[in-house]
Amino acid sequence: MQKHSWLLSTLFLSLALFTGCSSSASSNAPEPSPTASEIAAPSSESTSPPAVSAAPAPESSTSPQDSTAETAAVQAATEYKNSEYTVKDYSDVLSEESIEQRNDAMRSYLTEDFYQNAVSTRYTSLPLQVVQKQQMSVKPENLKFTLTDGTKKDIVELKYNVDLVLLNQKGKENKRVPMEGILTMFNVDGQWLVQGDRFDNAAFNKLIN
Repeated sequence: MQKHSWLLSTLFLSLALFTGCSSSASSNAPEPSPTASEIAAPSSESTSPPAVSAAPAPESSTSPQDSTAETAAVQAATEYKNSEYTVKDYSDVLSEESIEQRNDAMRSYLTEDFYQNAVSTRYTSLPLQVVQKQQMSVKPENLKFTLTDGTKKDIVELKYNVDLVLLNQKGKENKRVPMEGILTMFNVDGQWLVQGDRFDNAAFNKLIN
């Protein structure tokens, strides 16, 4: 009887050990790896949009130095046009002496090449011809400049609009003539000078003819 009891105990102990080892082996087995389709597919639970890196803002094509140069060119052009289109006296303005004085007054605003051309073509005397013909003094108003695509380094091209105001003997406005044109400004040794003026020829012709 004792012999049978010993055999049964040994059998139960063997079964217990076998069951324990099987359970341990099952719990320590590695989990199966995901398939290729599972790796590639995005999570259906994710609702956040993909991150997008913002492109840097484009830099201005006009440097501070360019802006300063353009401002200086506009200032020089403004002084020139105000001086050119201001004529207070209309008596004997086309005399040789008067034209010579006029040329001298305009010379400081012009490049040497343009000055020589302006004198030979009598361009500088156009406002004098207006006051002589109209027997009225003139002055500019509403002078405005706009940069054109012709602006380059040391060259600034400006479109201008201006009202040429004709005043009677009492200084009262008698006529107002809108004009437009294009000034070409050159930087000569740090000074902005007029190299060309495509003035409103049609408007001047109506005043002097």
